[in-house]
Amino acid sequence: MQEKQSSKKGLKRLFFIPLLVGGIFGLMYLFPFWNGMEKGIYDLFLHMKPAVKEDPSIRLLNIDDESILNVGMFPWPRGLIARGLEVLTEARADYIVFDIEFLEKSPLSVDKIYLDSGLNTEFNTVFGEIASNMNELFNALSSKTISLNEASEYGVMLGDSIADSRDNLYKKANLVAVENDAYLGKAMRLFGNSFATLNNQPEIGNNRTALAEQYFAYPKISSKLPMQSKYKDFFVPLPEVTTMVRSGGFTNVEVDPDGTLRTIQLIEEIQGKYYLQLAMAPLMHKLGNPEIQISKTQLLLKNASINGKIQTIRIPLDTNGKMLINWPKKKYADSFKSISFYRLLEYRNAEDKLSISLRKLKTKDIWRQDPNGYIPIDALLEANNAVEDLRLTALETGNSEDRKAWLDSKIALRSATQNFFALNLDASISRIFEAFIQSSKAAGDAALAQQQSDAKESFLSLYADCKETAQFIEKTSSKIKADLAGTFCIVGWSGAATTDLGVNPFQEDYVNIGVHASTANTILQQDFLTESPVWISSLLSMALSILIILVIARLKTMYQIVLGIGSILVVFFAGFLVFRFTGIYIALLSPLLAVFLSFLAYTLISFLLSEREKSFLRKAFSTYLSTDVINELVDDPSSLKLGGKKEWITAMFTDIRGFSSVSEKLDAEQLVTLLNLYLSGMSDIILDERGTIDKYEGDAIIAFFGAPINFKEHALNACLSSIRMKQKEAELNIKFLADNITPNALLTRIGLNTGEMVVGNMGTEKKMNYTIMGNAVNLAARLEGVNKQYGSWILMSDETCKAAGDSFLSRRLDKVRVVGINTPVQLWELIGLKSETDNKTTGFLSDFETAHEIYDSRDWKKASAMLGKLLKENPEDGPTKTYLKRSDNFQQMPPEANWDGVFNLSEK
Repeated sequence: MQEKQSSKKGLKRLFFIPLLVGGIFGLMYLFPFWNGMEKGIYDLFLHMKPAVKEDPSIRLLNIDDESILNVGMFPWPRGLIARGLEVLTEARADYIVFDIEFLEKSPLSVDKIYLDSGLNTEFNTVFGEIASNMNELFNALSSKTISLNEASEYGVMLGDSIADSRDNLYKKANLVAVENDAYLGKAMRLFGNSFATLNNQPEIGNNRTALAEQYFAYPKISSKLPMQSKYKDFFVPLPEVTTMVRSGGFTNVEVDPDGTLRTIQLIEEIQGKYYLQLAMAPLMHKLGNPEIQISKTQLLLKNASINGKIQTIRIPLDTNGKMLINWPKKKYADSFKSISFYRLLEYRNAEDKLSISLRKLKTKDIWRQDPNGYIPIDALLEANNAVEDLRLTALETGNSEDRKAWLDSKIALRSATQNFFALNLDASISRIFEAFIQSSKAAGDAALAQQQSDAKESFLSLYADCKETAQFIEKTSSKIKADLAGTFCIVGWSGAATTDLGVNPFQEDYVNIGVHASTANTILQQDFLTESPVWISSLLSMALSILIILVIARLKTMYQIVLGIGSILVVFFAGFLVFRFTGIYIALLSPLLAVFLSFLAYTLISFLLSEREKSFLRKAFSTYLSTDVINELVDDPSSLKLGGKKEWITAMFTDIRGFSSVSEKLDAEQLVTLLNLYLSGMSDIILDERGTIDKYEGDAIIAFFGAPINFKEHALNACLSSIRMKQKEAELNIKFLADNITPNALLTRIGLNTGEMVVGNMGTEKKMNYTIMGNAVNLAARLEGVNKQYGSWILMSDETCKAAGDSFLSRRLDKVRVVGINTPVQLWELIGLKSETDNKTTGFLSDFETAHEIYDSRDWKKASAMLGKLLKENPEDGPTKTYLKRSDNFQQMPPEANWDGVFNLSEK
């Protein structure tokens, strides 16, 4: 018990474990490496939670491998990007954000396509018209169709036409040389909501700071705390771009120590002005340029206009003043809607191609065969020229009226194109050619016929090409407008050799253009993520460590392990559910490890203490308690408390006949040796049969079966133990007598009874004994002594005989009243196992039962005769002697006529 109390004190001291473990892990957040490890759980939660909804207006315009391959050069002249901007203007996209730096001036470039095709066609067309007009003039003079005066007037008109063509060709020739920076800036202005890239720098030294303050600083910002930025200056786009864009933002990002980008800085204060992140800048314009209020934990966008409603948007910030990006759960190529930038150039190039092809088509002489001088293609070319003139005007002025005029002219051009091809001129002109060919053949001029046939094929091929290109333009225009109208476009290099790659929680080679799309999407969806303060996690570490110990302290080791692991899972999934439904991430690394190590340390140390206690109990009680009893005490040491309960069990009392005479012949040391050998042999059998040894009283053993572990075979085990004890006794006697350990053989009497007994710890808190009490116990003790009166060795009650089953061979004796017990008890002598008994013994016992029945019928003479015969057969049989003696006595002095056959035994 002292050992037990010591263990309890030891377990109480274990409550310092959660305090220590929780405190240590709570302080771990002071170390940067620990916060880095925490990000692993955060990333796991991102993978587990449902995907963020992607705003349908966001587009990724990728200058990808396809774009670079089709253009056939890198780096691109900026004029190509300007051409794409013109298409975006026509498609009525809302915003264009450039994740491209335009820091240095680019050289002039030659529009080789226009030089080789467009300008060449212009020259051919103009000079073809001049030549045709000259031929007509000379033919008219030759045929005297006109007079010299009329020819003179026509010549003046022709000269003016040539002068106009010269000026127009010069103007067209200037388009061959492209001033790319100016062209790009003008296209940005033409589009309207263009946003350029700033690059923040840690040192002052850029001479464009004034441009940044004028064009990129966001004025409507107030801060409740001073912002500390490591940046002091910028790399600002060249003036041709800066002065033309709506605004711009910085692209600088800082990744976590593990190289993963999880957060984004939305605002930087540089030289007293506030600047926005690249995606944030157009978003503020989209949201109506709300006032921004900065606090330690959030950004407030006051009176923002979103989805037609005015509201305040709260953007939570982490401890570093950054926003957690709610990334799409996809790779870059699969996130949002991506469009190759080449789709825009392909459309723009098709328009140029159609314009050039139509001019080529105009040079065909077949148009002059109309006697009225009507050339249908002229109206289409005039519409085309109007579009080009209005485009150049819109680029130069950048005002909305000129832009509208240009876009309206494109609609008119599209209508004129459809009307032109609706005339099906290929069919009508083909018939004209056929008439010429047949006329030439009829005149026998085969060469002219072939020339006219070749002209026909050339015209029809060029016409079909124009028509196919026009159809492509119409189809592509509808597709581009459907894909880009009202969109928030982000442009950047995504080709394999040009891409700026990074790492996010879902992809290790993420194209960083998507950072801006994901930032914009997080704000537009208002699906924000938040990190709770680390002190909450520190408190949780300590609180959960203490709680888990309080919960498992009273449980068994196995349940402690199950509950400990279960608690870790509960904490983990509880944290995830909070993150899933609120967007708040509670740092869980310390709480999880604190719970795990607290329960592990407590379980391990309490297990060691418990094992020490169990070892003590096993060692202390193994000599006189069965393994089952010891195991129960080990599992529940609290059972070693005062008190008992009623159980239906079997008691055993043993004693050695005439042991006093044996002990008188031995000295003390010999007597102790003899008893130890004898009691060890007998006790081992009792314990092997799941019996519990109550106590030893000299040579006597008191034991019971069926407690503390109750089992229904307790009577059978008690009987089997008795038989095996008598067998063991025979073995021991051979050894004892041979070794002179005892002067006489040791012969054991055994009494067995089954009934209701009180079993439990009796005594005091300081001295107690696990024992049995009650009348049923007393009867077992009496039966052991009754063996002396019948000359038997194992006596059992009728209850034990019935409960033991029919595996045993037993002999019915009298019904008796033993001392102190008034209820008559049917006595049975246990002989052995039926399976181990020979036929002679079985026959003898059968004959004895016959003699007993005669005895019961009071035919004393006949009983005496039969018993005498049995005694001759087995002279040492005690019960036969007893009944023979009674039969002889009853012949001399019969019992009373009302005698019930029950003997009152006067001896214990």
